[in-house]
Amino acid sequence: MTETGKHLIVRQEDMKWEYGMYPDTEMTYLWEEEGTGRVVFLVKVAPGCSIPFHNHPRREVAFLVEGECRLNDDVMRAGDFLTAVADEAHDVYTETGCTFFIFIDYNLNKHQLVPIAAGNPAEPA
Repeated sequence: MTETGKHLIVRQEDMKWEYGMYPDTEMTYLWEEEGTGRVVFLVKVAPGCSIPFHNHPRREVAFLVEGECRLNDDVMRAGDFLTAVADEAHDVYTETGCTFFIFIDYNLNKHQLVPIAAGNPAEPA
């Protein structure tokens, strides 16, 4: 990782791959914003494997870097873009294997969701 002025470069050779959250997946974290828990990472899914049905409490933005996969009934190919909104659920299955670039706008492992008061959206409940 190289920080120069206001930008950050993560060199491919410096990426630290680790076991993913699901079997037969790997991930490498590229960036995290401490104040909000926003995070960017790559996920590799092995050929013939899947990520089970799951939802996203907050916005997920994904770009399929390589391979092909099925999300529910939709097929994604390298170069395709996906965004999933709060509480939208999907599964992922790939025959070929695939790699996603993913941006999550909120990290639930580090931050707690706070309900908004019904009367005043600017104040937490």
